[in-house]
Amino acid sequence: MKIQRRDFLAQSAALSGLGMLAGVTGAVTATGSTTELNAEETGTMTDKEFWMFGLGGEDLGDTAKAMKAMGVDTVVTGMNPTQVREVRQADMRSWLCGGAFVLGELAGDTQYHAVDIQGNPQVWFSSGCPNHPELRSRNLKSYDDMAALEEVEGILVDGCRFASPASGLMPFLTCFCDRCRKKAGELGFDFDAIAKAVQELHILLTSVNKQEVPDLHWWSSPMGMLEWITKRRPLLDWLHFRRICTTEHFHDIRDIVKGANKKMGVYIFTPSFAPLVGQYYPDLVSFMDVFSPMIYRNYRERPGVACLNWEFAILPEELNLENSPAEHAVMNLLLHWAGLGYMGISPRIADIREALPPASVGQQTRLARSMIGPDKVLNPIIHIDDDRMKETVDSVWEATAEGVSFFMYQENWADLIKPALNAARA
Repeated sequence: MKIQRRDFLAQSAALSGLGMLAGVTGAVTATGSTTELNAEETGTMTDKEFWMFGLGGEDLGDTAKAMKAMGVDTVVTGMNPTQVREVRQADMRSWLCGGAFVLGELAGDTQYHAVDIQGNPQVWFSSGCPNHPELRSRNLKSYDDMAALEEVEGILVDGCRFASPASGLMPFLTCFCDRCRKKAGELGFDFDAIAKAVQELHILLTSVNKQEVPDLHWWSSPMGMLEWITKRRPLLDWLHFRRICTTEHFHDIRDIVKGANKKMGVYIFTPSFAPLVGQYYPDLVSFMDVFSPMIYRNYRERPGVACLNWEFAILPEELNLENSPAEHAVMNLLLHWAGLGYMGISPRIADIREALPPASVGQQTRLARSMIGPDKVLNPIIHIDDDRMKETVDSVWEATAEGVSFFMYQENWADLIKPALNAARA
């Protein structure tokens, strides 16, 4: 048994005062068995670190001890003192995961929602407008509570962003509420020009399958992309505005976490998608201790927000490009934009939706390293249920990451991560 990814993150992000984390332990609890380790599996570990997201099983203590015995160094949980205690008693490091703009019990009130380019309210990944002051205030209170847990070494921030393509076209084309309009004006942006450019982008995207678009192949080249985007400066301003708002909230969280002498990390979008959601690695380097790019190459459950395969597939699906004349050209364009065009990946939506190759994980890890430099801990988080686990993890090591994190706890976690840990034993 496993908890659905969105449910866990929504609960984790709702945090203190709302009572939503009380059910996390039970939600991830499953009947599990402790795997006996043979001599090969108990050899000396290298200096690579292994992190696990989530803790479950009938007996949390037994699960924690089994994780420690297999070579897991750190366990990330929601704000649950019982889980934290069991992790620490097993002599592993305990980190917490916090969210950002989750609506929680406010989900039914549209005043908290993001607003799309057509003026309609949108909920993305259980979240609302990233500039709503109450959502921000509630979120910061949650970090106050997490930072007060003495046994916790650090806190990872998740969901501090705007909507991504995998949330769907209209949630992605946000936020155009009055709050964002006012904030953009205060920052010196021409919000009307931004809105016009995003409206034109919406028209373009929704027309791809209805008429011939002769520039698709040209756009997939670096010069074609540069030429196209420089003619549409307000689109860059839109992305820049999202980045400024997101970084501002990261700074507010930093003040709390660092003020409590805790380490700070981030579950961040891959380098190829981060600019679309308002995340920029260099903005965070000065205060982030751990970068965990979310590189789920083969996540199976729809919609797979932040999962590499689904971030490529959802919008083309929604735009009815699958099995259309434009499908291959569009998917090749997206793969080239993400720096994956040289890998020989099938440009069929169905194939990309199923999985991207393990090498794509290494490529995104390598890009992340180039953006954060050699001194920060790079610890990509990958899908735990990977039928090519060793290849995936090997690609992470080759890209000079210090560790790898598994998302997320399942009943058969030990069998799933065994190929990665065995390969790391001396």
